[in-house]
Amino acid sequence: MSSIRSRWQVPKGAPRISSGFTLIELLLAMVIFAVVLAAINTVFLGAMRLWQKTADSSQRALPEQQTLASLRRDLAGIVVPGGTFAGALNTSATIDGINQQDVGTEIFTTSGTLRTTQPWADIQRVAYVLRDSTNRTSAAGQDLVRVVRRNPLPALEAEAEEHWMMSGVERIDFSFYDGSNWRTSWNSTNETTLLPKAIRVEITVAQEISGPGRGRNANTSLTSLQLLVPVLVAASTNTTASAGSAGGAP
Repeated sequence: MSSIRSRWQVPKGAPRISSGFTLIELLLAMVIFAVVLAAINTVFLGAMRLWQKTADSSQRALPEQQTLASLRRDLAGIVVPGGTFAGALNTSATIDGINQQDVGTEIFTTSGTLRTTQPWADIQRVAYVLRDSTNRTSAAGQDLVRVVRRNPLPALEAEAEEHWMMSGVERIDFSFYDGSNWRTSWNSTNETTLLPKAIRVEITVAQEISGPGRGRNANTSLTSLQLLVPVLVAASTNTTASAGSAGGAP
């Protein structure tokens, strides 16, 4: 038995085979692992910042895109003044909102959505007005509100619907092209032609550039959003033809 045991014993002076790692190897592995983790963490944080920046930029741009789309739809569907349902295009109209009265540009347009639950046609009265912000933290600019009246034949006063479009608006300017010049006002009642040939809208947006707002005088950067919509409907003239020019040769 002793002879068998001595046969499997390691001879004296033979090199021993290590079954683990030395301390230096463990420290080296930990250093390499820490460097790899630091590199991964840097890339991950950079990707997170880029994603957050892109998300914030998209969130800020969404109200602007929706506002321009709504303006384009309303102006493209403008109705020729006259008849029972369509009134004059007026830049100095009195806009009776839900809780406030404003003066702004009123448009009669066919942008109304037909619904089975509402007995209204697609013609509606739309106005865009600026109001002081009441429930938003942005200190720069005002809120752009879209005031809509769907009932073209109200018994008393048409019920208004107000839709918040975007905040931080300093100005909204409408310009009207009469065929030769751009004009800042228009009233179909007093014009030779009922509608202009094109309408341009410029929205001046104020964006804060220095941290939290410090009132209306906070540091801001002004940007401009412009929209040009041609008026494609055929508008007749307000000028009454004389009897001599209406007939043929005497």
